[in-house]
Amino acid sequence: MLASYSGLVALLLLLASPAVHASTYVEEEIKCPVGGEKFKYMGLASISQWGALPDGMPLGSGRFPTLPPQCPSNGLVLFRDFTPAEVQKLAAWVSSAEYKTWRAEEETPYYLAYQTARFLGEDRSYWLLLSATWEAKSADPASAQTKQYNEEFVAAIRQVAADPTNMESIVARLRAVNALRELGRFDEAESMRAAIEISPTAGGTDNEAAENRAGWASFMEMLAAPIARREANRAPIDVIGEREAIHRCLAKEAAERFKQPAPPPLSEFETAYCAKSELAASIKEQRTWLMDGQN
Repeated sequence: MLASYSGLVALLLLLASPAVHASTYVEEEIKCPVGGEKFKYMGLASISQWGALPDGMPLGSGRFPTLPPQCPSNGLVLFRDFTPAEVQKLAAWVSSAEYKTWRAEEETPYYLAYQTARFLGEDRSYWLLLSATWEAKSADPASAQTKQYNEEFVAAIRQVAADPTNMESIVARLRAVNALRELGRFDEAESMRAAIEISPTAGGTDNEAAENRAGWASFMEMLAAPIARREANRAPIDVIGEREAIHRCLAKEAAERFKQPAPPPLSEFETAYCAKSELAASIKEQRTWLMDGQN
């Protein structure tokens, strides 16, 4: 388990190519649809992304998930526009004891958004819950909140019928497989993974859809390895892609170079992975940029 993965993400930012642009924000004035309160919000204008973790959280130049506005007083999360009829319902919702309890217990903004979407009867609210798992894990991957959110996400996906012709259904189940892996429920993870089917027509019949199917099929196969070795780490080095894997290999050197806290040490498997001959040239190039190009 990478006990301080949020720190490692910061190191990945430091190791990013200098050509990657930083995120930019623009201040906006937002009016809360419930109560009419006005407040300032730093709206995202641009952000760079260069990869993603197995749970789907992007890696990029800013914070993920990008946070939606949240009304300061009543705590309503503005994850989308609401209809007038919904606004009337939400006035009672944010005043309810249940919603106030979640706020008092410091549930994350996306968890509040998820519960709000459920209250409004949205069928695909589980994507908001997935974002809530990212919030919790980035703060502390070993927390009770992280465990709770992952468990709720798995339970939510299990309530949705599997559809091998629908890419969204397939991706949702793959994220649930990964959540089970992170929870240490490896047998359940492998059982769900092995049961996933991808129809030859899932997502469409054009070339882009075919490439998408192939990509997710590859991801499904990659998940088998960390499940088999019973690794609950949020970012298995053989699943996160070559660029991020090299950054992990050099994380200790990056921390020393930029005077950052030391990341978790490489595991035995990670050490062997970083020693692969296929990575040698890329690691050498990145190490040179890290040590010499940043002077």
